[in-house]
Amino acid sequence: MPELLLGIDYGRKRIGLAIGQTLTSTANPLKVLIKQNDILDQLQAIIKEWQISRIIIGLPLTMAGEEQDISREVRNFGRKLGHQSGLAIEYCDERLTSYEAERDFQQQRSQQTRKAKHKQQLDAEAAALILQSWFNQQV
Repeated sequence: MPELLLGIDYGRKRIGLAIGQTLTSTANPLKVLIKQNDILDQLQAIIKEWQISRIIIGLPLTMAGEEQDISREVRNFGRKLGHQSGLAIEYCDERLTSYEAERDFQQQRSQQTRKAKHKQQLDAEAAALILQSWFNQQV
C-alpha cells in the first residue's frame, strides 16, 4: 500500500517540508515553517493532516562526510519528533541539496519560469530534494 512521507530540511530559523509518496517515488515541496516553541506541535498537525507514515530528515554532514554540531542538533530534533509522533525517523545525507535548490531557483528565475518568490521557499525545495534523494537510494 502506498505511503506518504514527510521530508524535512531542518534549519535553525526555518524548517522546509516536502511530501512524497512511495507509489511514484516522487517528492514535492510543501511549505516552510518558522521555528518557534510549538514547532513539534505544528509538525504533528501536518503529520496527522497528511496521514504521514514515515519521516525523512536531511542530515547535514561536512564535505568529508563527517557529522558536525548542526548534525547533532538535527538528530536531537529527530529523536524528539519521533517520540512525539510515534513514527520512524530516517536520515538522508543532505550535502549539496541547499546549493542545488538555490541553483534551480536561480535558473528558473533567469528563464522567467518563476517570479521572485521568497527565498524561504528554497527550504521547502531543499526538503523535496532530500526526500527525492532518499527515494532514489531505495531503488
